[in-house]
Order: sequence, then structure tokens, then C-alpha cells
Amino acid sequence: MHLRHSLLLALGCVLECGDDDGSSADDSTGSTSTAGETTTPDPSTTAPDPTTGSESSSDDGGTTGSTTNVDPDTGSSSSTGGAAGCESDSPLLGILSTEESALACSMSPVPETPDSPTNAYADDAAAATLGQQFYFESDWAGPLLEDNALGSEGDEGLVSCRVCHDTATFASVDPRGVGTGLHPRHAPGSVNSALFDQAGFTWRGRFDVMWALPRAVFEAGPIFNSSRLRIAHVVYDQYQAEYDAVFTDHPLPDLSDMDRFPPEGRPKANPEDPDGPWEGMTEQDQEAVNRILANVGKALEAYQRLLVSNESAFDRFVAGDESAMSEAAQRGFQLFVGEAGCVSCHSGPLFSDQSYRNVGIEPADGDLGRFNVIAAIANDPFNGVGAYSDDVEAGQAFLDAVEPQSDDLQGRFRVPTVRDAARSAPYMHNGSIATLEDLIDFYDAGGGDIPKGELAGEKDPALVPLGLTKDERGDLAAFIEALDGGDIPAPLTTNTAN
Repeated sequence: MHLRHSLLLALGCVLECGDDDGSSADDSTGSTSTAGETTTPDPSTTAPDPTTGSESSSDDGGTTGSTTNVDPDTGSSSSTGGAAGCESDSPLLGILSTEESALACSMSPVPETPDSPTNAYADDAAAATLGQQFYFESDWAGPLLEDNALGSEGDEGLVSCRVCHDTATFASVDPRGVGTGLHPRHAPGSVNSALFDQAGFTWRGRFDVMWALPRAVFEAGPIFNSSRLRIAHVVYDQYQAEYDAVFTDHPLPDLSDMDRFPPEGRPKANPEDPDGPWEGMTEQDQEAVNRILANVGKALEAYQRLLVSNESAFDRFVAGDESAMSEAAQRGFQLFVGEAGCVSCHSGPLFSDQSYRNVGIEPADGDLGRFNVIAAIANDPFNGVGAYSDDVEAGQAFLDAVEPQSDDLQGRFRVPTVRDAARSAPYMHNGSIATLEDLIDFYDAGGGDIPKGELAGEKDPALVPLGLTKDERGDLAAFIEALDGGDIPAPLTTNTAN
């Protein structure tokens, strides 16, 4: 695609398109064309809205002839003479054209974390402090299913959230998450995950609310191999005071009676399975344990909402510091929004349109991606309209926007953010691409090459070979590296578990 044509498509959407609601069938958890899974633009259609979650603003005074410099240490700004910045009607940044500069302005800064109305504790500082303890807690974990790097088969208490999410972006350094077993997908980053308002914090978008995810993770055999009764007892034995101080409306019940509250147990998977400890409990006691499980998830969400990486070199460049981004990185941005077409999926300040795409990679273990989870979202008792939601109306609005089940969803996984992608390897939902250079090569070649008929679903037709030169691939890598934000403050990365 001609550079100017691609830019006009994207820029036209910046100026005219409404906010992308992320709910189209074309639209959770993963990585992109430059950061995990992405596609190139279709010249016959308008690119997705690059302004998702934020809008660029301009004054009414036209070109000012000055730019704003932001001190990354103090956050203070000052104006200097030079090219027109984003406050101008005709911005001009570095070597970028006016069109490219306007598009860059629409992709920065990192947006504010969206509200989480179904979680009344989402922005509660004490809940976040408790959530950090829960994130690093390993006593949740049941026995290892096999020998692995963590220990020997049968060993317990060795898995915490941080064990799988172990990189600077709280993603997994392993291609697939290693917990009590081997997860079928790569563990995506917790950093910036709360910025996705369309359930983009998982590869498949399985959960409509972030606080519902821990319940499934705890009870998944290959991840924690645990049960909700075990979770409740860990909270009761180790965090009773902290929990009751946060969740004052639902203090912990007395779990010391092991006949009423067995040490282990969860609902049986199938109606025909024999009853277990959970089925022997009263409905009232089951509800009390479910409430604890939901609140553990809400505390974990409150903590993860603090894990935001911003102040990248790109953001400083857009704010007026033209020395923040090298000319190679600026050329890479031109490719990103032009010939390489990355912006057609990786748009807006999140560098993701929050859609789900099939890029031609065979899912592991029969995992069909988005196709597998549509019904489960609505049927989950821990979803945004269930008994543990703090705003059923908001939860219903989200569920109403979920796309219907369709064979077209087979093999589709979330378009991840490109922010912090350079330090988030390995890539893709199955962790099959080891390095950033390999990732760029993958999209340069037109995505996966599994023959039609052997691939789950249909590869996005917009994925075509790009024919980038070695220098262009290097420039693209330089730009992606310029999207790395600051490290999470050390106090938030500290193991505070009891």
C-alpha cells in the first residue's frame, strides 16, 4: 500500500470515526504484528479507529511554532521554539509529515485506566494492597501435576500469579505458562492489562470482568490446580484482618468448622460426576465461599490497575521532546502507520483496536480462541451480571455488545498492545515466536503459512507479504523499542505475601 494512502485511511478515522467499541466479530489475551498478533490494512476499507480511549486535542490558534517538553522525572512541561506540536492544528514532529504527526498525536499519551463499575473496590487503596499480597501468594496452589522447573510432581504451594507473570511487564518468560502443569497459552502481561475496556486482558476475551479471571485460574489444573475452598481457607488463616478491613460488608465467616467448610473442594465439572465435598455443603455456605472468591478477584484487580507503564520515548517525543526518539525510530513509525500497515490493528493510544484476529498460527491443544468462549462469558456465575457484581446494569451493557457465536471466530485471538512489546518476548498466544526480529519477519512474510484446510478458521485476508528491506525492518524494531514505558515502581513489584 502506498504510504500516503495508508496514512489518509488512518488519519481520516482519527478525524471522523467514532470510538471503536471492540465488540465486532472481527475484533483478549496475547501479543502482535510487531507485538503479537496483527494484520496489515485492507486498502478497500477504513482502518480501525486509532483514537480508542482518547482523543487528540488542538487549540484554535493554528500553528504555534513551538513544542512542549515534558520532564520525565518531574512531569513538568515547558515550551521551546521549533516545529509545531500537538497543540497545533497542523502539528509537525521531527521528520514526520503533518499527516503522520497528527496520527502520532492521536496515539499518545497512555489513556487513563477506565472505570470498573462492577468492582466497587477497583480503586480502593487498601484493596490494592491486599491484592498485591494475593498476587504473590503461593499457598493457593495445589500439587504439581508433573515434574517441572518449580519442583517435583505432588509438591504443593509453589505457584503464585507472579511465578507465571515473571517478566518486567508481568508476562511469562516461557512460551507457555508453567504452573502446576503446562498452560496451553502464553501468559500475557499484567502491566497495562487494566487499560483494556473490552476484556482484552486475556487472549480469548473469556471474561467480561477482570475480577472473574482468578476464579478460573485457581481451579485450572495446569495453572494452580486448586479449589475455591482452599482459597477461602488461605484467606481465613492468613489474611483475615486485612480482608475484613476492606470488605466490611461481607466479613469472613467462621471457616474453622471443617465439616461445614472442608479444606478442599469445588463444584463438580459435570452433572454426572459423583458428588464431592462441595456438593455436601449447604447453599448458604457455598455462597459464602463464592463471595470470598469473588472478593479475592476484586482485590487482585485493584492491584493490577496500578501496574501501568507509560512515559515511553514515543510519548516524550509526541509531547515535544524531539530528541527522545531516534530518526530510525521515527522512520519506523512512518512504516508502522504507512507501508507496513501495523496501525490497521494496532491503533490508538493502546496500540490495539481490541479486536480478535486469525494470523495463521495453529492453536495449541485444539484451542480455537475466541470461538470457544462466547457462550461461557454469558453463563459465568461470576460475570458482570451475576450475584457478585457491584453494577449489574453496566455488566449487562457489556454482555449485550458481545458478538454472537460464529464459525468465523475460529482461530482468532486478541490483538495485543505494542506498548512494551520489545520486552515482552516470546510472542503470540502460544509463545511460538521467540524474538522481536522474528516477529517482524513473520509479518513481513504475510503471517502464518499453514495450508488452508489445516488451519483452524480462516487467516485474515489482509495479511500479505510486505517486502520490507533489512533497514526497514530495523527501523520498525527501533520504533517498537521506543514504545517501552517506564518500569513499575519497586514497591509494587515486592513480594508482600504473608
